[in-house]
Amino acid sequence: MTSTSPARQRPTPEQLVPYLKERVYVSFIGLAVLLGLNAHASDTEPLTAVTSLLIAAVGAGSAGLVSDIIAHLGVHGHLPKAAEFAGLVRVSSGALATVVLPVVVLVLAVVGWIPVETALAVAIAIMALTLGAVGYLAVFRSSLRWWAKLAVFFALLVFGLAVILVQLLAHG
Repeated sequence: MTSTSPARQRPTPEQLVPYLKERVYVSFIGLAVLLGLNAHASDTEPLTAVTSLLIAAVGAGSAGLVSDIIAHLGVHGHLPKAAEFAGLVRVSSGALATVVLPVVVLVLAVVGWIPVETALAVAIAIMALTLGAVGYLAVFRSSLRWWAKLAVFFALLVFGLAVILVQLLAHG
């Protein structure tokens, strides 16, 4: 006889939505920061690149946590209970996982193993591929018809590029 505690149950699709949403959001922010740094790669110190990416990711995760608390308060009329708050913190902090590999690559530049220009290019590729893979999996796992999947995926690519361009304009 096996018993499954509530903590070990698989999350429902509805419970996974905030995790995925927050990771996509942090990925966009991280990609914009990396692209902004890459525009001045020859003047960018590797440690500055690492700290900028980490600060942006922590800032985005923190903003997500605060917005979730505000939304909870506004919708439910009370602050999240301890278990709810712990779940919100898990979602927000889990989004930091999206920058782990780019940070590792940038740390290679900090220790002098690769040039910062190379590290930024690889980190950008990782973030872009991550966003593309998440979008691809989301669209092609859907129950849409094949032509609708292609249309939605193309639209997401266009909107994703627009988001990145707007963020680049904002970050110079």
